[in-house]
Amino acid sequence: MLPKKRRIERKYFGQIMSQGKRYNSPSFTLYLAKMDVGNGLPDSKFSFSVSKKVLKRAVDRNKLRRRGYSVISRNLKKIKPGFFVFFLYKKGFEKDYSLLEKEINGLLSSTLVII
Repeated sequence: MLPKKRRIERKYFGQIMSQGKRYNSPSFTLYLAKMDVGNGLPDSKFSFSVSKKVLKRAVDRNKLRRRGYSVISRNLKKIKPGFFVFFLYKKGFEKDYSLLEKEINGLLSSTLVII
């Protein structure tokens, strides 16, 4: 699981979605925003959101979020600092972990968040 300090707080979601850039893939919509800080770049922060429209049961939504955080935590050393990265799952997402990992990494590398 991703450490709490590396997760985006809920109060920033609206700001990220309105001011950030949007990237699409078959399973996700990714919102990317740069952090506004004075000195130095803090670690990037991430969040995953799964709507009730995508999965009805909370158990399934939480499992999908945990899988997303697991993929991110495996790649933390390769991720550039100073970004808010917000993943929004779409209907028809890939349930297989290896395909999910491949899609997340591909999306992050296309947005140049991964070094």
